[in-house]
Amino acid sequence: MNGYIIWPKGDMRLYTCRVYKTLQEASDVAQGRADFHHRPYEVRAVNETTQRIIKTIEPRRRK
Repeated sequence: MNGYIIWPKGDMRLYTCRVYKTLQEASDVAQGRADFHHRPYEVRAVNETTQRIIKTIEPRRRK
């Protein structure tokens, strides 16, 4: 299975998560959650790769 999931950075708990087909879609959702929860989220590859965490999304600063 190919795809991407989003995960709270540093969180090791088990979650039921949605698999996103594209990296852009996963990144957009991760940015929204990071902004809402005020914490970083990671975009991870579903399949086992040497680099499972694709990117980390930081919350945007409020003005």
